[in-house]
Amino acid sequence: MTASHVPVPWDAAARLAARLLGTPMAVISAGETWLGTFGFPAACPVRRFGSGGPVTAGDLLTEPGFAGHPLITDLGVRSMAAVPVPAGPDRPVRTVTVLDTTARTWVEQDLAALAEVAAMLGSGDHGAESPLAGLVGPDADEVRMAHAQRGFISALLDSLEVGVVAIDTDRRPVLVNRMLRRFCGLDETMPPAEALTAAGSLLYHPGGRPYRPEEMAVVGALSGRSVRDMEAVVHTPGLPDRYALANAEPVYGAAGELLGAVSTVRDVTERRRRERFRDCELEMTRLLATADGIDQAAPPLLKAIGEALDWPHIALFVVDDVAGVLRTAGYWSAPGVRVDDLVPERIPRGDAGPGFVWATGKPLWIPDLTDQRYTETPEAYAFAHAAADRGLRASLTVPVCDGDQVLGVLATLSATTEYDEFLLTGLLDSVAAQLGQFLTRMRSRELTMQLERARDDFLTLAGHELRTPLTSIISYTTLLTDDLVDPDQQQMIAAIRRNVGHLQRIIDELLELTALESGHHRISPRPTDLTAVVEAAVDELRPPAGVRIHADLPPTLILDADAIRLRQIVDQLLSNAVKYCPGGGDVRVTAACDGPDVVELAVADTGIGIPDDDRELLFTRFHRGTNARHTAIPGNGLGLPLVRGLVEAHGGTVHLDPGHRPGTRIVVRLPRHSRG
Repeated sequence: MTASHVPVPWDAAARLAARLLGTPMAVISAGETWLGTFGFPAACPVRRFGSGGPVTAGDLLTEPGFAGHPLITDLGVRSMAAVPVPAGPDRPVRTVTVLDTTARTWVEQDLAALAEVAAMLGSGDHGAESPLAGLVGPDADEVRMAHAQRGFISALLDSLEVGVVAIDTDRRPVLVNRMLRRFCGLDETMPPAEALTAAGSLLYHPGGRPYRPEEMAVVGALSGRSVRDMEAVVHTPGLPDRYALANAEPVYGAAGELLGAVSTVRDVTERRRRERFRDCELEMTRLLATADGIDQAAPPLLKAIGEALDWPHIALFVVDDVAGVLRTAGYWSAPGVRVDDLVPERIPRGDAGPGFVWATGKPLWIPDLTDQRYTETPEAYAFAHAAADRGLRASLTVPVCDGDQVLGVLATLSATTEYDEFLLTGLLDSVAAQLGQFLTRMRSRELTMQLERARDDFLTLAGHELRTPLTSIISYTTLLTDDLVDPDQQQMIAAIRRNVGHLQRIIDELLELTALESGHHRISPRPTDLTAVVEAAVDELRPPAGVRIHADLPPTLILDADAIRLRQIVDQLLSNAVKYCPGGGDVRVTAACDGPDVVELAVADTGIGIPDDDRELLFTRFHRGTNARHTAIPGNGLGLPLVRGLVEAHGGTVHLDPGHRPGTRIVVRLPRHSRG
């Protein structure tokens, strides 16, 4: 048999092409002759199109001349790609074509994979230039067939996204595929024996001990057992550690004899990093939830981040608005790494590194700190070279923000250039976002504490420093009234007493409201008739002319309440309703049971109402509606907050009825039975 009649596994090549491109069909043809097919019926022709290079059709329905073609009507083909097989001048033109049943955009990687299959077919051809062309006879045919099959297998293994290594029974490497070489940073032209030795020298156990050759997964499979998920760390000098999982299986011949072993190696670096980072985020959440301030949270927080991302040093700087600098909030260094003498206490805005990130609000990745682009100032130059002398050459810095405002900066130092700076920037950005929220909460809490202190100081002043002189004024005006006989003078003294009394009521309400909000004001609930309380309040009310009071009450309505405080609630609601009907109107007070356990009291009026913008602040102390201020209706903004405090002290709720128009309707809901 001559070389030209040696059978070639064209069907296997077609199947390989389809698998690589993810298509259901593939054809290898020479002119109108089919050499191999996959997923294709023999009766359907492949329409040739294009010549001289790779050709694609993303949607055959839009290609001229394909309307009604059996590819579309019989097989439902919508897209196809074809690549010529390299060949000499005396060989027929061959083509590798893949076909898909959906419209598809063919990308450069698709054509590159198809070109690899075509290149294999060209190199495995049996022309005069083939190194096997001189062989003849049946034995030569078997050699050529084995050579072709090995070429297909090698190409298939090189196309995989996992590393593959195969050895024979003497532990001699048979194959080290392209992905494993790339994973270990090895030369792709290195012989398999050298490649496996070099890769093995980089492998370490997770605990840090180097792998011995006999401990490798592929060697373990020579004993006839399967090896699953063997962990290894690939430590390449000058590069970050990478993490791998290896599986291995023994290889047997047709007669059951052991031929060797094969192992797959998966790069799980990103997965491990994400898993560790998720744990880091949970630890961050716990630390930030219990911390009283950033100075307390920073050390353990930075340690968790540094260990999760395998960075030897990480520091947090916060903006000092008063000094106009970044202040060091904390830093962490891995064991054996000493840079505390290099970390500045203060960094000016716009300075290199953290100062630049503060000014721009954008992350900064520096693969080489000593690059002159990042060492323009003497301070930056000194820092960069001092860090590089200690093995720290790269840096990633991200802003810690609240919206567009930079609150701080998170800065890292690394001994190596990371593989995926964008991934790490994204991970660090999420950390910075949590820190930004924490710093915002701390600032808000600090402001709240300052306001609370200011309020307490004011109430102390009102309760002690103002009450005493007001009491004296009332006492002296009382004495003056007894001695004065002039009506005009008596009228002036009466005005003084009236206004002093008003001030004293404001102070009393403030102190009572504060006591309620702080929980120091206790109520004494007893069985109380709400109907009787409301009727007494209505009877004593003296509404101005034009204001009509309506009461819709049951004969009795008993609940557990503090009768004095309940009367305060009713008086305040009625007083408000009457006051905000300056031109006259109707005020209606109702009380009823809402189920067996709740009493509902409502006071409605037809007055000026509450503007929509003021409704959310209605129960906030000192807040008054804009319409009330503009109409000069007197008030101090303490009535409804006091009502809310008294109602909540009873375990109830108070709210504004949003559907009541015109005017205002306040609804109080109280439990019928005391919970104390």
